[in-house]
Amino acid sequence: MSRSPWKRALLWTLGVAAVALLLAVAAAWLALRASLPQVEGEAALAGLDGGVMIERDAAGVPVIRGESRKDVARATGYAHAQDRLFQMDLLRRTGAGELAALLGAGLLDADRKIRLHQFRHKAKEALAALDAGDRALLEAYAVGVNAAAASLGARPFEYLLLRQAPEPWRAEDSFLVVHAMW
Repeated sequence: MSRSPWKRALLWTLGVAAVALLLAVAAAWLALRASLPQVEGEAALAGLDGGVMIERDAAGVPVIRGESRKDVARATGYAHAQDRLFQMDLLRRTGAGELAALLGAGLLDADRKIRLHQFRHKAKEALAALDAGDRALLEAYAVGVNAAAASLGARPFEYLLLRQAPEPWRAEDSFLVVHAMW
């Protein structure tokens, strides 16, 4: 006994919808999986003067050992960005009064209030006032943050939801985080 044309069309439509749903779920799972950092094994981190070891305890807390402060700073930036890139971005944008660029125009008034303090300008001044050694540590940290962001197979899911990409971390951004927490 043959089915009526409308039943065949309904079954075909339901089948196509089911396949489309499965493909969407698989794509979302793959994107989320690709955005997870590599926290086990070895990873190359360019620019190190010596060896660095990042070990994580049972709770995932990193313990970083290296041959120089600069190498430890770079590895610390790498570990921080692996664990908290989006949170770091929110904090620096909060300190600079730049949240609306990421989260939408509803935050323009809040950004304007923060920008009165000119924290981005003050962060650049604070960085310029550091001695060369301390500035090199903050720059190494920034390189580590950017290396971790680049090592991900996909943007962290928060950026995927917002249809945004993280901006590169700059040495003065660490001062902006301090301003945001202050």
